[in-house]
Amino acid sequence: METSLSKYTLFLFDMDGTLVRFKLDFEHLKKVARKILEDNGIYFEIKGSLIETLKELKPIFQEELEYIELTKNIEKVIIDHELEASEKAEAFPQSIELLKILKSKGKSIGIVTRNSKAASMKTLELSGLLDYIDIIITRDDVQKVKPDPEHVEIAINHLKKKAEDTVVVGDHTYDILSGKRAGCFTIGILSGVSSKECLGGADLIVSSIEEIISYL
Repeated sequence: METSLSKYTLFLFDMDGTLVRFKLDFEHLKKVARKILEDNGIYFEIKGSLIETLKELKPIFQEELEYIELTKNIEKVIIDHELEASEKAEAFPQSIELLKILKSKGKSIGIVTRNSKAASMKTLELSGLLDYIDIIITRDDVQKVKPDPEHVEIAINHLKKKAEDTVVVGDHTYDILSGKRAGCFTIGILSGVSSKECLGGADLIVSSIEEIISYL
């Protein structure tokens, strides 16, 4: 095996599509958000994620309180949907086995996710992964979400590690970009939303969690 992960001391995982099956209906969320906006006389194209869209809305408001109230309404819809989805979340086969092996080797483990803190905690608890996690960085903990490296950098700094000693694992190009921008070794996993081509910037691409175990 040419690549060995044994030298790394911190492993940061995306959650949805990486360690757990977690199905969010993004089109439903966009539809509901669009209706809330239109009910308030705002016609704004939602091109990317709702998180970025909410930030882009701020300049069109003259009163900050109006902006805060509207975004809170939309954020509540998102969080409620995430919490509902977390009830059905299940760990992928070998997720717990991988985390157990990492712990047995003295590695630190973190979660870096664009989900809310409440939904993340619930998902990790119900899927049986929570006890293995040393730190959880969600969108509630950062100013800029992935693909910005802030998620990763906060986790590294909090655990007093270094970027060169850290592996970032995810199923989305955002995960790979955030890890790369933080200076970490990155692993793209084909268990979620992205194709091999989309994850092409990763240092290593694997088909499953089980395959990661073979590199330890």
